[in-house]
Amino acid sequence: MVLRSWLLRAFRIQARSWVTEPQALGLSPERVRIISRRRKALAASFFLPHPGAPVVVMVHGWGANSSHLLFMVPRVLAEGLNAVVFDARCHGLSDDDGFASLPRFAEDAEAVMEVLRRRGYGDIILLGHSVGAGAVLLAASRTPDLRAVISLSAFSHPEPMMNGWLAEQGIPRRPWGVVINRGVEWFIGHRFDDIAPRTTVDRIQAPLLLVHGEDDDVVPLHHLQILAGANPRATVLTLPGVGHNDPEGFARHAGQIMDWLRPYLPSRSHLKDAHPRATGTV
Repeated sequence: MVLRSWLLRAFRIQARSWVTEPQALGLSPERVRIISRRRKALAASFFLPHPGAPVVVMVHGWGANSSHLLFMVPRVLAEGLNAVVFDARCHGLSDDDGFASLPRFAEDAEAVMEVLRRRGYGDIILLGHSVGAGAVLLAASRTPDLRAVISLSAFSHPEPMMNGWLAEQGIPRRPWGVVINRGVEWFIGHRFDDIAPRTTVDRIQAPLLLVHGEDDDVVPLHHLQILAGANPRATVLTLPGVGHNDPEGFARHAGQIMDWLRPYLPSRSHLKDAHPRATGTV
């Protein structure tokens, strides 16, 4: 109980501020409440102007919120695609759930995909940033029918990230760091090795793009190299002048991401004939 209480305090979400609003980017979202695991509600914004077109579901990072990926939405819509952004549990306007974790981010992404499928939008592209990228890779590893997967700044394994945080806190790696790492595994109900992107990335059947900012000082580039080595089928893209928590930086390079994605998209003539089913209840 003492360890659980300490972990809850230590990893309480330090929420970052909203970086923009849809209206500032000329966007008019449909606001949707989605029920995820444990009956927790997620706040989502749906941008579905293109009937029958694939939907890019975007998953933000730790402490962030849906606004951190809004800068990508206009470029996605201009490509003739649809988009969804949402706040993961314990973030933004979504319900609290005690604690956040990479697996819970993945569960929330899966809840969003399920609502889209019920609406008839079953052609889905997953895009995630940082912990959200790890969650996207986990979700994609158990979702065989995705159109494509895009990872922005994913780490390769939780343990080195945890060890870096422990060092910042002045906590020695042995014995306390080991105790804390194993305690986190017990706390979230998953072994790091099982949910690590370096484990899940090779199980992904969809086309995969691994993107990383060259100025990322939170998740260094060697994590990208490990992921690329674990899945040689993936395409790798590094972005000059882009850091880790840099939503506008990634958006500046959205054209390169769309260039990679375009060959995997259905033809425009096919989209004209595709129409989603009637909307169901969320």
